Amino acid sequence: MVYSVEERVEMIKLFFRNNDSARTTAALFNERHPGKNVSAAYVVQLVAKFDATGSVGNKKRVHERDEARDVAVLGHIAMDPTVSTRKLSEVSGVSRTTIMRILKQHKFHPYKIRLVQELNEDDPDRRLQFCEVISEIINCNQNYMFDICFSDECSFYLNGIVNRHNCRYWSDENPRLFREVYTQRPQKLNVWAGIYGNHIIGPFFLPGNLTGQLYLDLLENAIYPALVQVLENAEDHQTIIFQQDGAPPHFVQPVRQFLDDNFPHAWIGRRGHIEWPPRSPDLAPLDFFLWGHLKSKIYATQPESLDDLRTRIINECRQITPDILSNVRERFQQNLYYCMEVDGAHFEHLIK
Repeated sequence: MVYSVEERVEMIKLFFRNNDSARTTAALFNERHPGKNVSAAYVVQLVAKFDATGSVGNKKRVHERDEARDVAVLGHIAMDPTVSTRKLSEVSGVSRTTIMRILKQHKFHPYKIRLVQELNEDDPDRRLQFCEVISEIINCNQNYMFDICFSDECSFYLNGIVNRHNCRYWSDENPRLFREVYTQRPQKLNVWAGIYGNHIIGPFFLPGNLTGQLYLDLLENAIYPALVQVLENAEDHQTIIFQQDGAPPHFVQPVRQFLDDNFPHAWIGRRGHIEWPPRSPDLAPLDFFLWGHLKSKIYATQPESLDDLRTRIINECRQITPDILSNVRERFQQNLYYCMEVDGAHFEHLIK
């Protein structure tokens, strides 16, 4: 029978109030607590423990330090910081509980791996140039950020999501570990969306994989009309600066001609008025905010069908408030400065 601290204290009080009689103490305690059935022998042991330690609490277990064992465990970690505690237990013969205690004693922490886009040799210079140009424009015109329509496409899969929470890197300091990743899954919806001022443009669903002609049709028949409608309903004067990345369908000549005609000297992209740096999802609001935000909401439970997935995407887009989009614009500006601070390299480790 296990007794709480309060029950043990009660036994001690009864013992001293009843002429130090363990038998009387047990009888009175059992009368007050039917079903406990404490024995006089237990009372004697409890009183002896109280006399020796001044406490009725359980004695804390003291783990003996085994320096050779600790060194062996830490040596395995040094050779392979990504090893799991389960695998480490198998190869070292040390229990997982002991391994966790050793890591805690030596102040090791399970840092999550951060996934980032691979950069080519000349990418940092192009990223740095872009950040400097946009930052200078923003400093001269605070409304500039409000006029940019950031755009992108993304695939939403009906099932099969990479779980990054299971990736860990054991270290006594944050290693800022990155890993490049690419996955493919069947049954998906291809989606285009934009962030323009306080509005989500779209989402628009693509009938298949994106091609130059499909993208041009989307620009002509959906994206541009939606932007014009926002302008017509806007209380304050706004202009449109259209942003896209350098994906091949965005670069075909008819698409660039359409952008030149409808956003003259006011589009950002590959060969645009301002060059968008390649391989820079960390600078793109839809990449660093919208797609992750939507997926965290949409996949809280498993979608039942592609139609269900489509409905969830639309509904979650409608839930995004102007305050949220204001924070996204602030984050974009912060990312510009972070990127300049590291001369165009990866900067996620600077984000607090």
